[in-house]
Amino acid sequence: MGRTIVVAMVAAARAAITMVLALGFWAAAPVVLGWSPTTVMTASMTPAIDAGDVVVAKPADRTQMVPGRVLLARDPDWPDRLRLHRLVEVTDDGSFITKGDANPSADTSPLHPDAALGIGVLRVPWVGLPIVWLRTGEIAPLAATAVGFLLCLSIALRRGEDEEGDDNAPPPVTTTAGDTPAVPTTRRARRAAGIVAAVALTSGLAATPAWAALGEDTWAFARVDAGRVTAPWAIACANNGNSGAVISWTYDGWQPRSFDLLVDGEVVAQNLSPSTRSTRVPTDRYYALLSSYRVTVRVNVAERWSAESSESVAIGGRLFILGRPYCR
Repeated sequence: MGRTIVVAMVAAARAAITMVLALGFWAAAPVVLGWSPTTVMTASMTPAIDAGDVVVAKPADRTQMVPGRVLLARDPDWPDRLRLHRLVEVTDDGSFITKGDANPSADTSPLHPDAALGIGVLRVPWVGLPIVWLRTGEIAPLAATAVGFLLCLSIALRRGEDEEGDDNAPPPVTTTAGDTPAVPTTRRARRAAGIVAAVALTSGLAATPAWAALGEDTWAFARVDAGRVTAPWAIACANNGNSGAVISWTYDGWQPRSFDLLVDGEVVAQNLSPSTRSTRVPTDRYYALLSSYRVTVRVNVAERWSAESSESVAIGGRLFILGRPYCR
């Protein structure tokens, strides 16, 4: 039974390593055709494309750039970034209107046709996640993945029952004390080096970030930043006498255009100044005494991107001042 479990573990580990190498191959192999694999850093194209996916774009002429296609293009709003969004309209002057599948509205900055670098033709899931974690400073999942990969690698390199060893290898040496014969490690060392080299190569080909703007004829591998916005955080609530609840927050992302205050997902205060970091909950609606309402803050960036805080605070009404919101 113990031997069976070991064999099953070795088979499972080798299957996992094979899957990683296969995904890496499909992400990197199109380079030989002149196609461009890019790692998606955000989730503005979900559910079709998620953060951590590698999307391969191939050069295309304008007749192939039709609504419904996913375009990879230089972003006019951020010269050092690329945009990976779906083409939704071609204007009368030939400009491209794009939109992230997960975004509520189209991008306000149209693309000049010359900015388009290609159309997406292949999505390889998950293989770029380590790049995303590295760039966003998420050390825990990155470290866990590295440890898991090394564990699978060590198990996969165990000698299986179907392997007889190298015919030219020297015979095992048995000590006088009757210890277990030493298994030659040359083959396993070669395997380990090959696997590690393959993973390193495919990772480099599939997801090398390029921070500079791409030139007209440059097909460098680039980070695709499809609308990443840092949400407000450290949401807090404080009661201010008869004025009711005052919500405060912290924000340290891109330059905001404005902030919105939401109660249970409904906007109750909008277009707050970019410098605003606190505001009173409006009293123009009724807040029930025994109910609790969830308050969040949303930041709006560059007129087309927004992010709502994952944190929230609770408010509700008070007995003698019905309708006024107060912190729970």
